Amino acid sequence: MISPPAMMIESAVDTFKDLPQWLRESQQRELTSFGDVRAQQLGATGLSDDFRKGYELGLNTARTMLLGSVILMQKGVKASDVL
Repeated sequence: MISPPAMMIESAVDTFKDLPQWLRESQQRELTSFGDVRAQQLGATGLSDDFRKGYELGLNTARTMLLGSVILMQKGVKASDVL
């Protein structure tokens, strides 16, 4: 497991505008189903706005890392498959 470089996190922030609204809404529904209590068990104050933004940033950072994966490119995975 690796920590993403700051460059990838910055790139992830820049791509928020490209995410379809339906995907962002779906992500938020899934996080809501995860629940406030479970978030508190992780040490968060619950499903706060900051927690929600961090969740979205984490998902977008993962997508950014996957899009740059040479292995996925070699396997023919398209960017649209990662979204």
